[in-house]
Amino acid sequence: METKLKKLTLDDKQLLAEALISQQYALEIIISELNDIESGIKRMEQSKYLQLLTLYEKLRIR
Repeated sequence: METKLKKLTLDDKQLLAEALISQQYALEIIISELNDIESGIKRMEQSKYLQLLTLYEKLRIR
């Protein structure tokens, strides 16, 4: 996945983020990631998990 991210310009990334957020897909993706981690389906470093929780809170407040 990192190689795909490297192909995107900063403007591409910003446009993608804006589209995901405006359609509420970003929040759904974060919720799904958190559910997978909490149910043991997916493993992730604690720091990244906490970042996802913070991101969830920021997106949820909208």
